[in-house]
Amino acid sequence: MTTLNYASPFERLIARIIDKVVITAPIYLWFGTQDNQRMIEAIGGGVLLVIIIILNLLWDGQTVGKKAMKIKIGSNKGEKLHFGHYLLREFSFTLFPVYLITNTFVQTTWLFWMLTTMVLVLMYGRGIHDFLAQTIVVKAQVNSDITQS
Repeated sequence: MTTLNYASPFERLIARIIDKVVITAPIYLWFGTQDNQRMIEAIGGGVLLVIIIILNLLWDGQTVGKKAMKIKIGSNKGEKLHFGHYLLREFSFTLFPVYLITNTFVQTTWLFWMLTTMVLVLMYGRGIHDFLAQTIVVKAQVNSDITQS
């Protein structure tokens, strides 16, 4: 039986920050400081969601940030991940476009969702989005033992 070497919460966080900066910075530079900041954030969030899914598909569970941190997404069942896994994982992580809604109840729910995800990552190495999409995030070197084909 293979022992999984889960990526640490720190590695996952830094990978997400790198992705967000690398992918959305050009959008903010392109649009500059426009009057409609909410529109720019929506475009940036949408582009981030799409590009992360595409990169995961093309780079076998890695994005720019995950490559930099030497971690990758794999299946918790050892099967090959497909578009649906990545879409469900990313959509449920960001709850896109919930952060654009100014409703207090939705913001409180989102905060609870993110805190619960962080606690689960700390305790079990997997967040809510990982459980829903049946994925794991592991060190890329160790992941060679996990079959995705």
